[in-house]
Amino acid sequence: MFTYKRIIDISQPVRESSATFPGDTAFKRDIVLTHADSKVVNLTAFTMSPHVGTHVDAPAHIKGSMDAETELVGALPLHAFVGACLVLDLSPTTAGISWKMVQAKISSLPHLTERILFKTQTRIRYDVFEEDYAYFETDLVKELSSRGVKLMGIDAPSADHVRSKTLDAHHELDRLKMSWLENLDLTHVSEGEYFLVALPLKFMELEASPVRAVLLDPGGEGISPSSRH
Repeated sequence: MFTYKRIIDISQPVRESSATFPGDTAFKRDIVLTHADSKVVNLTAFTMSPHVGTHVDAPAHIKGSMDAETELVGALPLHAFVGACLVLDLSPTTAGISWKMVQAKISSLPHLTERILFKTQTRIRYDVFEEDYAYFETDLVKELSSRGVKLMGIDAPSADHVRSKTLDAHHELDRLKMSWLENLDLTHVSEGEYFLVALPLKFMELEASPVRAVLLDPGGEGISPSSRH
């Protein structure tokens, strides 16, 4: 039976000041009905891109038709988003993350979890879109997939650089049937092993979904990779 000592929220807050990818739709709240007026309830409506804040992309984000329900976020298999997870600390870096950058860390582990999250920042300004951020190189995606990794996550706005026109990392992740999380907040997480819960919502007509991503910490401060046996 799995037990844990604390829940660590690794989701970015979403509000009207939240940073958005250039050209994307920001979060906006409309108050439809107030308790003061209705004497019963408050009601709101909101608009936003599903890529605001911490989120999951589906294959339809980078290919195909928005009519192909099997490629949309509501059809994603859920296994990848729940389970044992390794956080690797590369902070601070804004470089493309290659296999060479993590090979020593990975090679020293007695086993590898199916989910790996990459910490690249020690501070996040939630209301500022930072154009210099870390992203995945395709060789890293290939190497981790060959070792059984099913999900990769990063505390940056995208798996690819903001100036990429080909989205090579996205396409490689999709080709290898891997899932990915973007815009995590790992600033307060130590390197080690945790249990990840980051389920996408069942949006049957969207190419992405916000998630409330959390890590369950079995030891109170994570399990150091070097302490595993």
